[in-house]
Amino acid sequence: MEFSNPNQFKKMRLLEGFKHPEDIWDIETFDDIKKRIEQFSPNITELISEKELNVEMKRRLEKIRTFCNELSQDFKQTFLSLLKQYRHERREISQKIVDYFIEKNFVLPNFIITNGKQARALLEEYGVDGNMNEQNLLLVFQLPKPLAQFWWKGGADSWGDMSVDIKDQTIEWGHFYRELMPVVWETQGRHENEKGLNFQRKNNIGQHNPNKYYYIWEMSEWENSEYK
Repeated sequence: MEFSNPNQFKKMRLLEGFKHPEDIWDIETFDDIKKRIEQFSPNITELISEKELNVEMKRRLEKIRTFCNELSQDFKQTFLSLLKQYRHERREISQKIVDYFIEKNFVLPNFIITNGKQARALLEEYGVDGNMNEQNLLLVFQLPKPLAQFWWKGGADSWGDMSVDIKDQTIEWGHFYRELMPVVWETQGRHENEKGLNFQRKNNIGQHNPNKYYYIWEMSEWENSEYK
């Protein structure tokens, strides 16, 4: 692979977790790293005019915000637990790499909430069916960049059949991916059952874009939901 940008190869190696001689930095304690990560706020972008929403859509928007916030918190705590376990049992992650993914906020997922014309424009950009109920909202979920791009690197001892065993030669982002995805599904299921949200998936199974989205949901509420 050729890189037109001379810094691109260096960044790719850094993101994947290759060792560098200059990686020998003073190592933070895990508690220091935890404090830095716990300061992160959810990555939620709203492309929506709330004043134009009717009462039902505003209620739905609040439920979606709650879902995004809770998933971000669940994701963060699970990531911290995995990071601590990984550094202890699998492979030490250099301070420089830790600084890099904290600086870029490669820890929390990203969300876009939108509706109407902006929702249809996004769906067209993503190459996904643009038909939507005008009363529904669109929610785009994307994994942190290392998980979205390197989901196949490692985690061969877990679920899925497309992972590659890299034997701890680099950071096994696939291990993090396979441990964090159940957090997404569990939080989604909880909000379906307890809040009455209906996550209608727009992208097909196996259809993901590592640069733009992992899940695209058309958000509504169950007709007979007692939580309306």
